[in-house]
Amino acid sequence: MKTLKRKTRSDKFPLTLHPTGQYCKKVKGKMYYFGSDKKQALEKYIDQATYLHGCQNNLQQKPTDDNMTLKHLCDMYLKYQYSKVQAYDLTARHHNEQIGSINKLMAFLGHNRKVKSISTMDLQNYKRKLQKSYGSVCRLNLHISIMKALFHWARKNDILENIPNIDAISRGKIIHQERFTFNSEQISEVLSVADVKMQAMIWLGLNCGFGCTDCSELKWTDLDLVNARVKLPRRKTGISRDLPLWPETVESLEKIPRTGKLVFYTSRGNSYIQTLLKTGGNGDGKYTTLNTITTKFSRLIKKSGLDVPKGTGFYSLRRTAATVAAKSGDPFAVQRLLGHADLQMATRYVQDVSAQTDSVIENSRKYMTQAKN
Repeated sequence: MKTLKRKTRSDKFPLTLHPTGQYCKKVKGKMYYFGSDKKQALEKYIDQATYLHGCQNNLQQKPTDDNMTLKHLCDMYLKYQYSKVQAYDLTARHHNEQIGSINKLMAFLGHNRKVKSISTMDLQNYKRKLQKSYGSVCRLNLHISIMKALFHWARKNDILENIPNIDAISRGKIIHQERFTFNSEQISEVLSVADVKMQAMIWLGLNCGFGCTDCSELKWTDLDLVNARVKLPRRKTGISRDLPLWPETVESLEKIPRTGKLVFYTSRGNSYIQTLLKTGGNGDGKYTTLNTITTKFSRLIKKSGLDVPKGTGFYSLRRTAATVAAKSGDPFAVQRLLGHADLQMATRYVQDVSAQTDSVIENSRKYMTQAKN
């Protein structure tokens, strides 16, 4: 009997055709998919390979500590961060902030400045320059954090053995001010002028503390409308969230037609948050984010005629949910609701706060809906 020889893929092509029709590759125990078009899948894999496999292989020809320039280091770092965007492990918005911030750092210290010659006083002077440029402490701290992340990355990935004394550069102290939150009457006003999809998003913001990205990425498989629950990890922190849904939230979600795997699509069939790549004349790519949720919610606020502070956006719903939930006095339940990484050490000693979380969300519902009763 003739035995059939098992077919093996050519070593020249690094991807495997999955039974689903997509080309894929298993990296460090995790499967990554690159689409069904063979040529495009290969191009996408090559773009992401630096990040997926780690940057060590591409850094073997790195300069030594003695001749590493700041520009060389920054170029390597931004290339790595760029690959994280392509692998959906970093937002386009933050990557753009990294580019702008690192360009400021190079402009101040000098592009061809040797990293080993950067002193603590240089970094202190850079901080003072930022303080004069920005009235916001948050913006100051963002630039300092990006600078520190750059040098931490260099040391962690064996690019540099010695880095500048970044520990001597402290972040500015933030004085927390009271921020705007919606009351039940204002919530009713906004809901009254919202369409079916925006009504569902608003309820998710109030019920579960969902932000724009949560709503945009929510899939039908994340929802259990029969048992009124949603399971969706927070992308920013990776913290899992298994939350109960209010009857109002379930009712609003049931009105949405199922046209794809996502719960929410625009009228043109696109995701409500799109990341677009714009290529400049020099060939460099820059990601921009189109957030339709923010735009539509701002129009709703204007249409409702509410007198709210300038800049009040969809995220104010998440802040409202957190403020009302905090009245429970249970910080662990609030942390679980919001998907925050805070109180991480404390939560190691708390075995299960799901019951408290359910109670917090139900109490919040009573507050949010009291204007209807």
